[in-house]
Amino acid sequence: MKKIKAIFASMAMAIAVLATTAMFTSCSDDDKNEPEAPAATAVAGTYTGDMTCSVMGSESVFENLTVTIASTDDTTVSITLSSFGEPPMQVPGITITGVKVSGSENTYSIAESEFSGNTPTGTAYSGTAKGSVVDDNLTLNVQLQYGAMPMPLICTIKAPKK
Repeated sequence: MKKIKAIFASMAMAIAVLATTAMFTSCSDDDKNEPEAPAATAVAGTYTGDMTCSVMGSESVFENLTVTIASTDDTTVSITLSSFGEPPMQVPGITITGVKVSGSENTYSIAESEFSGNTPTGTAYSGTAKGSVVDDNLTLNVQLQYGAMPMPLICTIKAPKK
């Protein structure tokens, strides 16, 4: 009789161990089931880095340029470039609105967008911008026609997220 009770006790213990193991292995910390943030929210933030611009083969580097990306909805952002250059050729801050973004898993595309406007002093500007954000590193290509310049500034900004 003692042997039967010992066998039943051992079986009960084995069942308890298996049930506990199954319970813990079925609970996962895996984030794959959590929804990913919308693309615009994922790229929103402040990026600071260098911008290289060329005009007719002449190249200039503007250090520590700040680019601010703000989400306006799940797939649209506005991009603000800080002022760069030295007077009298200084370009004031420019905001590009209605820019579409797409992507996931730390790889996002910034669709080519046309922009135009006037600075607070009335200088006209226009151009295009497109780029990407990969692992929180922005690459933005901007073609900027500023004021009466006969040729556009062709600029590339490379900047990590701050």
